[in-house]
Amino acid sequence: MKSRFCIFHRLYIKIERVASRPLPTPPKKGVFHLEGATFLFAPFYISAGNEGLCYADLSDMDGCMLMNTSKKPLMLYRICFLFFLFLIGLFYWRCASHHDRGGGGRKTVSSACESSHEPLKENNEFSRPQKVTINGFDGHAMEPFITRDGSYLFFNSLNDGKDTSLYYARRVNDITFDLVGKIERANGNPPHLDAVPSMDLEGRFYFISQRRYHYDHASLFSGNFLNGAVLDLDVQPGNIYRQTPGWMVMDAEISPDGNTLYFADAHFKGGNIPDRSDIGMARMVNGDLNVSAATAEIVKNVNTEDRLEYAPSISSDGLELFFTRFNQCTCLPEILVAKRTSLAKPFGKPERIAALSGFVEAPSISHDRKNLYYHYRDDGVYTIYKVSR
Repeated sequence: MKSRFCIFHRLYIKIERVASRPLPTPPKKGVFHLEGATFLFAPFYISAGNEGLCYADLSDMDGCMLMNTSKKPLMLYRICFLFFLFLIGLFYWRCASHHDRGGGGRKTVSSACESSHEPLKENNEFSRPQKVTINGFDGHAMEPFITRDGSYLFFNSLNDGKDTSLYYARRVNDITFDLVGKIERANGNPPHLDAVPSMDLEGRFYFISQRRYHYDHASLFSGNFLNGAVLDLDVQPGNIYRQTPGWMVMDAEISPDGNTLYFADAHFKGGNIPDRSDIGMARMVNGDLNVSAATAEIVKNVNTEDRLEYAPSISSDGLELFFTRFNQCTCLPEILVAKRTSLAKPFGKPERIAALSGFVEAPSISHDRKNLYYHYRDDGVYTIYKVSR
């Protein structure tokens, strides 16, 4: 569930006079549109009382509506206009105070962002971004996962929740795959979202689905992958689900040995983008995936308070954790890697993969640790790419 972030589709102010009458019920929560996704949040109020009510409803960027209950509309019109200017300045500061990356160049961020976060060290181990060709597939390709033996590429179609389906393709070489088709018995009926595949060395297949979230808040499913189908499919048990509305396991990848799950623990206020997301870690205990204080300690250096961390991928030796962090300063996601010297130690501070630029998400490291796959938004179309070391 990673169709992400930060271009405003539209913004305008609507000011409306309403004849004197009791104040109407405030509007319902609105939708904050970002590139390829949607935020949901409540309107907020500028003034209220006998002079009327002026509120900012950003549900479809209809802005500031004046419900006038007095004979003094001019002042409230001025308030709404000034607030409109404030919104323009706020949005410009958040998402337009930077220059877009081009050709691998760095993005310049605002001084406020630079002062609030320590600059990331750059990782220069990877180079040569290459587009991956999937023969026989036409459309958005997202959330790549390269199987541990390198023979298959798993991925899903566009994360719009309408007909988001899991596919697999057979390897020709590192950047060429032949589509086999949809993964049988894994995909639901439209509208549905079945995405973010991964698999261990024994063929245990995991993916994210919203099909029964309303029932028990579970979103991780697992089964046995055999001949292009997932058999014995069921919800993956464990304490990884918070059992609180709004919280869900958004992304996940199983380790090669099947004993550890790295996942995104995300909170949604509504829409497709979380207001919080952190990388979590769970151990397999008698078939259940459980988090503990010990697992939280291992990923403590990976997460931040005010940015979104998601889409984890673990190396075959367990010493490198790749993931995506959404940078509110640049309004772009970045792919990072955190390392450790021992399986008993926490991961260190993350480094940014310097070879990647633009809108990049969802890393998947190959079993030999030489190739890093990811998806990239290429002229509005999500496409799978690869860098090598």
